[in-house]
Amino acid sequence: MAYARLPLAQFQATYPAFSTLTAEPYAAWATKAEARVGENYGYEQQDATELLTAHLLALNGVGLAPGTGTLAATGVTSFKSGTFSATLSDSVVAQHAKGGYQATPYGQQFAEIQRRLFGGPRLVGFTGLPC
Repeated sequence: MAYARLPLAQFQATYPAFSTLTAEPYAAWATKAEARVGENYGYEQQDATELLTAHLLALNGVGLAPGTGTLAATGVTSFKSGTFSATLSDSVVAQHAKGGYQATPYGQQFAEIQRRLFGGPRLVGFTGLPC
């Protein structure tokens, strides 16, 4: 199946956290994701590009709907409005602090696709014969 950018409404139906996303930022971030994800992702290109787009949007706080779903995603375990009080999950804060794809659930799913497609042993350092 060839990659085709989802229409905004379909992207929002698939990723409901982005219900306030508008067409222009969606197109801009989707273009960035498409440049990073190419045909070498094969049958996973569609999912990988959508997940990377969602990751980039979430990482930059673009188009996220206000509400408890986004609070939970940011690690809030309890919230009080009068004289503000919030408790953050240590594990979620640690995950976000790592940065990269681990900072959002979409990035974590994208990284899982990368591991499945491109995982394997990696050589580090000098791999040639000594002189």
